Amino acid sequence: MSDNNNIRVLYVDDEENNLISFRAYFRKDYEVYTASSAAEAFRILDSVDMQIIASDQRMPVISGIEFLERTIEK
Repeated sequence: MSDNNNIRVLYVDDEENNLISFRAYFRKDYEVYTASSAAEAFRILDSVDMQIIASDQRMPVISGIEFLERTIEK
C-alpha cells in the first residue's frame, strides 16, 4: 500500500468502460470514487471530501467544465 491511499479521487464520466479502467488503474494508489453523472458525483461530494476531482468534458446533462465550476461553488 502506498502513502497516497488516504488521497481521495473522484472521476466522473458517462462511459462505464472509462470508469472501470480508471478505478482499476488507480485503486492501488488512491481511494477512488467514480460517478457516471454529475448528479451522482454531487451526491458523493455531499458525504465525502475529495482531494482530486477529474471529469470527462462531454457528458449528456452538463459539461465537465460546468460540473467543475459547480463543485467550486459548493
